[in-house]
Amino acid sequence: MRHSRVINNVNVNPSSRRSSNYLIAATLLIVINLISSVNDVLVYYVGQHIHPIQIAFIRFFVTMLSVLPFMLPKGRLYFKTRMLRMHFFRAAVGVVAIAATTFSVLKVPLLKNTCILFSEPLIFLGLASVFLKEHVDIGRWGCAIVGFLGILVMTYQDIQTFNGWVLVSVLSAASFAFITLIAKKMYASEPLYTMLFYFGLGTSILFLVPAIMVWSPLTWLQALLLIIVGINGNLMQVCMFKAFDLAEVSSYLPLRYTEMLFTLAFGYYLFGQKPSVSTMIGGMIIVAAALTLAILERNKEK
Repeated sequence: MRHSRVINNVNVNPSSRRSSNYLIAATLLIVINLISSVNDVLVYYVGQHIHPIQIAFIRFFVTMLSVLPFMLPKGRLYFKTRMLRMHFFRAAVGVVAIAATTFSVLKVPLLKNTCILFSEPLIFLGLASVFLKEHVDIGRWGCAIVGFLGILVMTYQDIQTFNGWVLVSVLSAASFAFITLIAKKMYASEPLYTMLFYFGLGTSILFLVPAIMVWSPLTWLQALLLIIVGINGNLMQVCMFKAFDLAEVSSYLPLRYTEMLFTLAFGYYLFGQKPSVSTMIGGMIIVAAALTLAILERNKEK
């Protein structure tokens, strides 16, 4: 995304300014990755005692509430929308994505789950080709196919032993790719806060009855941790869009995969999860495919 800020001070070296902006954007992306890993750890910890559906409901109810302080000062401005049906359709897909993610975090080793979720941009290519009629050339298809092979490498042993939870991880990646597809069509006419609010509202409504059916009392610590998870979700969005404003996405995209390092460290030191050889090989294949895709996209922009 092009840098949109106007530099009024003529004495500022443009290359120095770009370097500074890139450093801030890269730092923000690393912060996003750290927050995402922390959220997975918190969900995994709370999920040992609380049903995943209850976790998902609280998480996105808090996400919705935490947006309100930024919306209310503008009156009804951010609450107005002409795309209410689309918002709730996106929320319905979000319910599938969020439920799948919550279950997969609890049932699949953290690193393997994270690596499978990295396939989201590759899955998005196929969806964009079908639903947005975007041209997907042979290079893009090649990256998508290689990434899919990486998923097969990671999940082959699980499929052989009938561990279907890895397929839930794949469903999560596919669902989030579909959400991204919907968001891409909506973002041109809908403000960020409006999209965050209605997504949180829609998912909360859809999760409400299932959550009541499995509800169990929370301790103060569990409630606090889930509030943190919900607020972190919006914090990641804020950091992401700030990074978009500072530098081109393709320039710092490779740092996206630092999340693997955080997840590996948390999984090993906190929960004693040691990655298997197939997880490491499959993860590297997926990362290589996604990085190649990013390089191809950057070269096209030039």
